[in-house]
Amino acid sequence: MKNINLILLLVLSFLLLNFSCSTSDDEVKIEDLDSLDTELIARDFSGVVLVAQNDDILFNKAYGRKNSQENGLNDVNTIFDICSITKQFTAAGILKLEMQNELSVNDSISKYFDAVPNDKKNITIHQLLTHSSGLLRGIGGDYETITEEDFLEQVFNSALISPVGERFNYSNVGYSLLGLIIEKASGLDYETFLNLEIFEPSNMYHTGYVIPDWQQNDVANGYFNGVEDNKPNEENWSDNGPYLNLKGNGGILSRANDMLLWSQSIMNNTVLDEATTSKYLFPHFQPTNIYDSYGYGWGIENPNSENKLVVHGGASNLFTSDVWIYPNKGITIIVLSNEFEASVYTIAREISNFLLAQ
Repeated sequence: MKNINLILLLVLSFLLLNFSCSTSDDEVKIEDLDSLDTELIARDFSGVVLVAQNDDILFNKAYGRKNSQENGLNDVNTIFDICSITKQFTAAGILKLEMQNELSVNDSISKYFDAVPNDKKNITIHQLLTHSSGLLRGIGGDYETITEEDFLEQVFNSALISPVGERFNYSNVGYSLLGLIIEKASGLDYETFLNLEIFEPSNMYHTGYVIPDWQQNDVANGYFNGVEDNKPNEENWSDNGPYLNLKGNGGILSRANDMLLWSQSIMNNTVLDEATTSKYLFPHFQPTNIYDSYGYGWGIENPNSENKLVVHGGASNLFTSDVWIYPNKGITIIVLSNEFEASVYTIAREISNFLLAQ
């Protein structure tokens, strides 16, 4: 991580993911979608907001700058780092492999990795998916070079935060292991598998690490305290994208329109069949310290009501994101920013409140 102390970043990222992060000074009050536009301009918001119901786009506007070039304003096709929203693609990839009878979420990780120590050998894929494995949160900075061998050695030599299966401890490490399991079960590189099985069937041609043909001005630069930083894909990546500190748990690049296509793909069972989608969005683990419940790569709220919400946020020191889906109502809310922006959650929340009141 750059420009900010790593411990402070982890604390701030937790607050951004936590539903209690909203404060009175950070509230976004809207009476209609026109007032949302006025509010975002007044706040100097930088990013893209997209709101849709089923196939109808209700709001889709861009704000602020993606870089300091003369033509460097964000537009609705700007590419952002979606950070931990990456996890829902990793989880979907695992379930796609289960549909193909290549693995089971009940498999232990010792089926896929050698020399797993006794305290971790019975961790299951299900527990990795639900952050209940007891594994630590992360290893190193997002852009540090690390080999698979070194990564696994550090993970397996680390102490468990809690007994396996007993508590929710948000773990980027767990999702990086899931990325490796996708590779081992499919015989393909992580991104290649996602591209073939998830992105292409969903017509998401502007999502990935290195496979999309990114044009130089497509990808937003990150901003921290108003200071322009690098584009995510200008950082220290391997030829296949980020190293395992980030791969599988974060760092995928996408745009708001592609994320809408993903929401529609979920609701239309395009990638996962109906039974598997239900499993994907089921509240498998509760309570958590972030969401009411956690599914597979999604926070789950109000699971037994018409207002069931599946949601996930993401944050680095330069980008912030939130995707909210109300599957029973066909509502999708997407907020992507190229700043560390604490109001991203409250923007999504106020849009949600407005739409549900209609």
